[in-house]
Amino acid sequence: MSRIKYYSFYFCLGAFSYWLPDILIQWIRPPHKIWIILLTFFVPLIVAVIWYKLHDRKVYSLHRIGFPIFMLIGIWIIAPLAIAIGMIPAGGNFFESDQIGNLLTFISFFPIATVSMSTYSGSFGGIILVSLFLIAASISGQENKSNSK
Repeated sequence: MSRIKYYSFYFCLGAFSYWLPDILIQWIRPPHKIWIILLTFFVPLIVAVIWYKLHDRKVYSLHRIGFPIFMLIGIWIIAPLAIAIGMIPAGGNFFESDQIGNLLTFISFFPIATVSMSTYSGSFGGIILVSLFLIAASISGQENKSNSK
């Protein structure tokens, strides 16, 4: 499998492993304290467990730096779309015909939109935690790669 295919898979793995549980929690909408705890700690824990279970496998160990970084990129780029989906039960109207242009603008400015939209959706703490974790995993992968040479 070419490097582009692997990195595309890591991108999708990061996006789906973070945003599917987040959207599910947003749609279930548990009591406020539980909701914030789930979004801040449980969702990043899911990503961390998936990374941990896969990082030592031979296929993933070939991309020790790229694996966590592309998971992180997937989380950040897909964030505006995923947050918009998650906000539908709370009255989000990003998918109405007069709002599609705004949603596409948010997606194109994903770093700013991710921070802004995640603050309103309650996902900001989780995004920060998972970002720190995946950056640390990438740094760890760099150190492991240089030690193995």
